[in-house]
Amino acid sequence: MKKHWYLIASLPMLRLGEKPPMDAAAFRAACTGHLSDEETAAVEAVLENREPPAGEASNLWNSEVQLRDAIVRVRAKNRGTDAARFIRTHEGFSVTIEKMVTDAFTRPNPLEQQMELDRARWILADELALTDPFGLPGLLAFAAKVRLTNRWAGLDDAAGQARVEELIEEVLTEGRKEREDA
Repeated sequence: MKKHWYLIASLPMLRLGEKPPMDAAAFRAACTGHLSDEETAAVEAVLENREPPAGEASNLWNSEVQLRDAIVRVRAKNRGTDAARFIRTHEGFSVTIEKMVTDAFTRPNPLEQQMELDRARWILADELALTDPFGLPGLLAFAAKVRLTNRWAGLDDAAGQARVEELIEEVLTEGRKEREDA
């Protein structure tokens, strides 16, 4: 398996919840010229949080699908609905993922729940990196962390408030239209 000693050694340390020193575009630029087409496709899939073509990125994707399925089951249970139509198939099963999701939903508010779920994703990326820290798994783990850190860096109170107001306005507008049509 190909090793990426220099590339991985040159990447900055990322910490969930802190401003990232590298965004996805900079990571892509750093990878240019170092990766095969297959490796690039796998890194892109992880950065975009979508199913990879195949190979080592599939392990991380299967963990993500199981995590999402566990979230669906918890939310469906809390609402008294059936989760079956939202569950996606995946390879393997981890009791640890199920426990991390259950623990996340014990947090008192949605923001803390989401942070715990992303901590679980971070741990899964770390576990993948341990299989080959200077190979493709190490790069895939870093790509997942770039995605997570950039997501959290993009959240701010003003943008959140503006989005809530947009959603409220949409609901009110739909309500007005329904009354007018009735």
